[in-house]
Amino acid sequence: MEAQNERIPTEVLTALPKRLRQALLLLPQHLADTLMELRLRAGQPLVLVTPQNNWFMTAGGKPTCMCQGSLLRVTQTEIGEIVAHACGYSVHSHQDDFSNGFLTLPGGHRIGLCGTAVVGSGTLTGIRQITSLNIRIARNIPNAAQETLRTCFQSGLCNLLLAGAPMSGKTTILRTLVKALSEGYTGKLQKCVVIDERFELASGGAANGGNLSTETAFCNADVLSGYSKADGIKTAVRALAPDMIFCDEIGSSEDALAISEGIRCGVHFTATAHARDMADLKRRRQISRLLEERAFDTVIFLDTGENVGRICRVVRVGEQDAQNGGIAADPGLLRMDGRVYVGAGA
Repeated sequence: MEAQNERIPTEVLTALPKRLRQALLLLPQHLADTLMELRLRAGQPLVLVTPQNNWFMTAGGKPTCMCQGSLLRVTQTEIGEIVAHACGYSVHSHQDDFSNGFLTLPGGHRIGLCGTAVVGSGTLTGIRQITSLNIRIARNIPNAAQETLRTCFQSGLCNLLLAGAPMSGKTTILRTLVKALSEGYTGKLQKCVVIDERFELASGGAANGGNLSTETAFCNADVLSGYSKADGIKTAVRALAPDMIFCDEIGSSEDALAISEGIRCGVHFTATAHARDMADLKRRRQISRLLEERAFDTVIFLDTGENVGRICRVVRVGEQDAQNGGIAADPGLLRMDGRVYVGAGA
């Protein structure tokens, strides 16, 4: 029976072929604790990504930063086994996931796919000959949402945009906010709806149809799994009478329009976006439009690396717009704790 390194999530270990799983179980505890990504390329060394460094593994299971000698190399067969497992051994039923470029494991872990594009009528329709994978490990961040709750929800609900670079903890904090607000943080049990388009927020994973475990289920939130964000928002507003809707990664103009219309119907939103700063947000037309409409009251930027999940900047959109005549016109005020706040009361 294999010894289990409990610091690497079981869902990730289970998805790996036995040879790779056994190698990871030999990792020193300090690396297993902080492992963020596994990068697997057919015929190339396994790469382990931590906040401090990237690592290879020797054939004997020891981490090294030297790309030489006898390293543990991933085979094409092992790539195929991981993909098959992540699809629940029903690859044909996950074509939409392939066209989006990723699969999701239970627990919210995401497998990025790299291979040869399949294009039809000028549109990407899938991926074939998958040659590399990037497994992003969803980590529980202790007290992940406490800063955000104190900053934004002390006086009740607001419209919040969580922004940050990849691996900054946006989805983890979003998930924690659902639990906190639906379970009474504001002094009231808020009616919450989660639009879980990619089977990540509710942690069920695509391979098991998004089914929730007892540990990850939201006891007072409705989950619309597999809906596009635009369709999910419309359904929630029309049929579920939510106080707040949560959705991950605003992408299309349809997403932005649905959020804008939902807010006009009196629903509050918390959403996420990939952006390192306000300049990044303004370059994304659909989000820039939402900011110009003051759809969001607050934008929070999250840090990465060793400070993953920590707030590095807070922008009060309406106050800043009124004071400066335009969004992001003020570089912010630096506080003694190193964070930057923009708006009244900074």
